Amino acid sequence: MEHDASFLFPQFGRPIMGGQAGYGFDFPASIDPYELLRSVCARLPLVIIFYDNEGQIHSINQEVTTQLGWDTGDLLSRDFLSQCFPDPETQRQIRYWMIHPPTGWQEVPVHGADGQVLEMVWAFVRFPNGAGLICGYNITDMKLTQAALLETSDRYALLTRGINDGIWDWNLTTNETFYSSRWKAILGYQDHEIGNHIDDWLKRIHPQDVERVKLNLMLHVRGQTPHFHQEFRIQHRNGSYRWVLARGLVLRDAQGNATRVAGSLTDLTEHRLAEAQLLHDALHDSLTGLANRTLLFDRIEQAARHGRRRPDYKFAILFIDIDRFKVINDSLGHSCGDLILIELANRLTRIVRPDDTVARIGGDEFVILLDDIRNNNDALGVCDRIRSALDQPFMVKDQPITLRVSIGVATRSPHIEKAENYLRNADIAMYRAKLAGGNRYQVFSEEMHLMACDRLSLEVGLRQAIERDEFTLFYQPIYRLSDNRLYGFEALIRWQHPTQGLLLPDRFIPLAEETGLILPIGDWVIWRACRDLQHWQEQFPQCQLSVNVNLSNRQLMHPALAEQVLAALEQTQIPAHCLHLEITESVSIDQPEQVRDVLLRLKAQGIKLSLDDFGTGYSSLCYLTHLPIDILKVDRRFVKLITETEQKHLVIDAIVSLAKGLELEVVAEGVEHPYQVTRLRELGCDYAQGYYFSQPLSIEQVDVLLAEMHAT
Repeated sequence: MEHDASFLFPQFGRPIMGGQAGYGFDFPASIDPYELLRSVCARLPLVIIFYDNEGQIHSINQEVTTQLGWDTGDLLSRDFLSQCFPDPETQRQIRYWMIHPPTGWQEVPVHGADGQVLEMVWAFVRFPNGAGLICGYNITDMKLTQAALLETSDRYALLTRGINDGIWDWNLTTNETFYSSRWKAILGYQDHEIGNHIDDWLKRIHPQDVERVKLNLMLHVRGQTPHFHQEFRIQHRNGSYRWVLARGLVLRDAQGNATRVAGSLTDLTEHRLAEAQLLHDALHDSLTGLANRTLLFDRIEQAARHGRRRPDYKFAILFIDIDRFKVINDSLGHSCGDLILIELANRLTRIVRPDDTVARIGGDEFVILLDDIRNNNDALGVCDRIRSALDQPFMVKDQPITLRVSIGVATRSPHIEKAENYLRNADIAMYRAKLAGGNRYQVFSEEMHLMACDRLSLEVGLRQAIERDEFTLFYQPIYRLSDNRLYGFEALIRWQHPTQGLLLPDRFIPLAEETGLILPIGDWVIWRACRDLQHWQEQFPQCQLSVNVNLSNRQLMHPALAEQVLAALEQTQIPAHCLHLEITESVSIDQPEQVRDVLLRLKAQGIKLSLDDFGTGYSSLCYLTHLPIDILKVDRRFVKLITETEQKHLVIDAIVSLAKGLELEVVAEGVEHPYQVTRLRELGCDYAQGYYFSQPLSIEQVDVLLAEMHAT
């Protein structure tokens, strides 16, 4: 039987070579073998290439075009085998197998029409007449899948060895559990020391955590939670408990049944310790280890909440501030100051109960919360114990340092809830203790709060007064006793308050000293006094007057004081000896050498220096020898001892005699009676001021006084 080769598959197209060939198939007469072969080849996803008995390719099936991109036209126009197998050695091998078909499948990659290389396996069939076919199966996808599986397997192996987490896999069907080496190492075990049962995990969980872990694991297996995520404590081999995080995800079959749960175990112990340290640092003072302001506020508000539930509940806040701690820091250095603060913290902690809170809220400020006390006297008893504990000196660099503290006490009030208000009240009471001289305690009262509010209002107004130029100067005349002639004036500041009227200096100067506002105020006084004196000297040139200006301690410590004074003199062109600067005995207690240097510089310019309120301080005689003083002002308390009938003037006699012996001029303050003038004149006092001569005068009143003097 002779057939055209194209009958096998119409889609093959026409053969390259014409003619007829007999293939020698021996089928029953009722079966057309070619139709059978065509039907079979059409249904197989195989690449089929037919060749003749001379080894020439003459037909291809549709899969060649579909998978490789070659069509029948390519058989006519080019060497088909060389296109599919560009490598000459591969071509020779293929042609050899066409003549000598090997047994089984041969794996040889093939090139498609687009140049893509496909992985394929080939089978070679040769018919008895010498013709045959090559049958190819595309295994590219299988190869890629195998490579991906291999890569995934390798990655999984590397992952389980390299990551810091432990891996676990619980087979719910067999109830076996796989634990990775890292999982076991987290608990301190070797691979062989932990079994493969879920109980090998659960039995090591902390008793307080195990039921919670079981519950959450069960809920996830039942599908009630999207994933398993649980932190808990688990026992290490050494007996300690470590914090871990377990994560897991359930796997289900086609019917939705849970078949296994797999996940990881992360060691959180170091993280938890770091978190605890961060929390501790956020709530404690870094120097002393005591509670800081944040933790203190939380404890106070807890106490306030207890008080709302229990009307009989009492607590107290002690606000402690070290007296003159700045002197210690400046003299010994801040490192020594820190040692003192640490030791003070230790002493305070030993005084109170374990449930009380000792806090450092900044600098040398400490606060104690006395929780659940019986009555307010308990708080005062703690104050006494604190003061007793400070009787023992602090040893710093082999030098004994004695501390004194001021303590403010605020007790529970049903009207207060916020911690900041309790702390404010205790701070107010501490401030009152400071004003009273320090080294004592004060209990807060509402009157103190009102005074504090008034003080705040005064401070705000004081700042505005500088901006609004609300200050003015009054001048108290100073007379020469030898001839009762006007010698000069003492400049006295007044505040023309917009609502409270004219305020005397004792109402606002202490606050200005404390807040530092005394510096701009003091500078204004110097300039204004010099300008007023310039005005009088221009209007009444025959009057050789002087003006006295008081200096505060803060002004003397200010580095720009001398420049400010000299600038005022230069601009107003008044003689330097006409400006007298008054200081008090306390101005140079902290830094005597610095004060002395400033005063020497001022005196070198011709400015006169006066020591005010002489005799009221503990170091008066030292001041007379240490400071470059020109004038001594006798305090009004000693002048008051001069009476009409009783001769209690021995002190003032001694002061005047001492001044004369040191060649100092003497001014008596507070002179109110003629017999005082007589006695002061007898003692040789040079000058006097007081209501006997005149009250302080406004600048307009001074103008009138000088005009009257000039007229006479």
